[in-house]
Amino acid sequence: MKNKTLLVAGVLFGTLHLNVPDGMAMSPGGRGGTSIVISTQPRFIDIPDQGFSVSVGSPYDIVSYNSQYYLYQNGSWYNSRDYRGPWQVTRESNLPERIRRHRIADIRRYRDTENSRRGNNGQNQRDNNNNNRR
Repeated sequence: MKNKTLLVAGVLFGTLHLNVPDGMAMSPGGRGGTSIVISTQPRFIDIPDQGFSVSVGSPYDIVSYNSQYYLYQNGSWYNSRDYRGPWQVTRESNLPERIRRHRIADIRRYRDTENSRRGNNGQNQRDNNNNNRR
């Protein structure tokens, strides 16, 4: 009976779809974790005073720092070496100090302020930086 219950729960969770924009998805992952899928590269804006970049126009709060990505979702932090994942849950205490010392509300405010200050130039500058790295 227990195996049937687990099987039914697995089928239900396996068909669960969350409402997120095209190119991005979030679904239950293995071992009770969350599988975050981002198939379209997010646009980032540099926050020079803080030394990291933050995603703009994404449903996720993603911070790029030191060739790593840190994603904040529903009170939890995740990290990955690639924006496409795989994403691993990480404790806030394991975030780099440069990110950890800021509340998520402050990171969002830095992003919004810098994005407003730059207008569309912020996107063009980050796109140019990405092209130069390739």
